[in-house]
Amino acid sequence: MKTNLYFHQAMHKIITVAFAGLFGVYCFFSGVKEVKAEKAENFEPVLRFAVCSDVHLSNQDDGPQNGEKFRKMFSVAYDFAAKSDYKGLDAVLVAGDMTDSGKAEEYEIYRDITKECVKEGTQLLTVMGNHEHIEYRDTTAPEKAIEVFKQYVSDEVDFHKVIGGYHFIGVSYDASGKEEFKTKTEWLRAELDKAVADTGDKPIFVMQHPHPALTVYGSVNWANMDIRLVLKDYPQVVDFSGHSHYAPNDPRSIHQSTFTAIGSGGIKGTMGNLSYISGDEYGDGETGTFWLCEVDKDGNVRLRLYDLISDCFFEDIDYLLKDVGNKKRRVYTFSRMMAQDTAPIFPDEAKISADVNDEGELLISFPEASGYYRAENYKITLSSNGETVENKVVLSDYTRATDFEKTVNFGELKAGQYTVKIRAFSPYAKLGDTLEWGFEVDDSGRVDTAAASVAEVKK
Repeated sequence: MKTNLYFHQAMHKIITVAFAGLFGVYCFFSGVKEVKAEKAENFEPVLRFAVCSDVHLSNQDDGPQNGEKFRKMFSVAYDFAAKSDYKGLDAVLVAGDMTDSGKAEEYEIYRDITKECVKEGTQLLTVMGNHEHIEYRDTTAPEKAIEVFKQYVSDEVDFHKVIGGYHFIGVSYDASGKEEFKTKTEWLRAELDKAVADTGDKPIFVMQHPHPALTVYGSVNWANMDIRLVLKDYPQVVDFSGHSHYAPNDPRSIHQSTFTAIGSGGIKGTMGNLSYISGDEYGDGETGTFWLCEVDKDGNVRLRLYDLISDCFFEDIDYLLKDVGNKKRRVYTFSRMMAQDTAPIFPDEAKISADVNDEGELLISFPEASGYYRAENYKITLSSNGETVENKVVLSDYTRATDFEKTVNFGELKAGQYTVKIRAFSPYAKLGDTLEWGFEVDDSGRVDTAAASVAEVKK
């Protein structure tokens, strides 16, 4: 377990530093320049749309639950529009994996929900994800996945629409079922050329299921290079992708270089990765998010992220993209977002509490740490009499907009004296405070709170 802990720590730090260098060099030679962020004050939209991905509808497991969150997205977006000066919800974008395996009965659920929820004046734009191919990709007719999509969703597997004077382009995987776009890149480039010829430097909104490689959080192992190699030539592009389910509130989930890339998280749930390569982990409890996007008359784009479980926006996620087509005015580059990062700290009066559940397992709860960004993960060491009992690497609860306490299960512990050390790490692997607490487990397996020490924050 200790080896795994050190592996995650080392890989997180090494790859973060490598990315900073790689993206810095790439931006320099690509003519990308950084500018300071501006607040979206007095923003007056003329276009509004919602973006989600990875709904995973089915009649099994959490499928029905996912359906309720999907319905809620429509309700929230329409309610927001109704309370705004600009009343429109012009489009809803679904970036793939709306079904769990591409079965007809799952598409029926998608069709029924969208028929029920989409109102007049809203265009529903959908692309296929890898899960739409699962039922058919290992058969002699993998192209049937396309036929089922056309039967229940749209005749257009790929689309190019103009809404409110702005171009929206969506591209699905090809019919091979191998998660490829090689046969689609010429089409995508041709459609982008048409959009540029029509609207110049105005934003062009693009959507596909996987992340463009080496852009947003998750684009190491849940990505496609063919898409990136096309989009890099179009600075006007604002691209939305899913696939990884990685937390869209993480600062790495927005990436500006030669184009703008946005990670969409997931309706099913959002997760993190503790070393970029391995360690995918969902946030505790229910999670689920969607982006609400607005465009003003000058082509400025405002992005806000909604937490469907906490039923509110993430207060610190309010991105303003100005002069989108000008790569010499980039705000959300990897290096700039990383430069803002500070070591996460625990509250001065941080307290740790312990409880035992019905199975006799010890639950330890502690307040979340924050710096400029909320802590992304914790490295936790439990020891007794100087000997390590367990090491844990756990994702923080930053996947939720309002959850600021973390609870960790340590299982059943033998009677004895214990010390727990909790080290907080930022999204960019910056080590923050250590929270330390000593406690005693009695013969009944319960914590003797009277004998417990006061939690101590060590800088």
